[in-house]
Amino acid sequence: MTGVHDQLAAAVETAAGRSGALAATLAMTAQYEGLTMSTLQRFLGVSRPATIRVVNLLEQDGLAVRRNLDEDRRTTSVVLTDAGHREARRVLAARRSVLEHLLPESSKQERVVLDRLLERMLTAMITHPSRGYEVCRLCDISICPPSRCPVETAVVAMEPDAPEGLLTSENERST
Repeated sequence: MTGVHDQLAAAVETAAGRSGALAATLAMTAQYEGLTMSTLQRFLGVSRPATIRVVNLLEQDGLAVRRNLDEDRRTTSVVLTDAGHREARRVLAARRSVLEHLLPESSKQERVVLDRLLERMLTAMITHPSRGYEVCRLCDISICPPSRCPVETAVVAMEPDAPEGLLTSENERST
């Protein structure tokens, strides 16, 4: 698994021309339009100042902009520019390419078995509801939408009263 992670990290960082946190930010903000800074922080698993630095870098490169969601400016979202969306597509394509390369010529039956095993592994990784954010930071939600995501399911099982779409919910939860 470490080798898979290393290949994925190298591919997305090369595609983005940026560190893993920046690549993950591009991927997540492209898929969840208007992601708030606090939710982005949870996805990245870094401090608030580190999240601000990542967004500052994307803004400086013309890839993202911040928008205030309320009048008192306490809630800020991150929105990608057209250039940011192009970069995000490259990141997700690089991710997909690595995974396709690692599973050449696998049959549909083999993929079904692998999917089941990966679902079990992902579920076991969720030891706390907040862990789901970090696990899903480079996911492609067109392939694994929240409605059938094993991580989402595991998080909801831990917090049954949580709203649907928990990983992208802006409702604050105790962590």
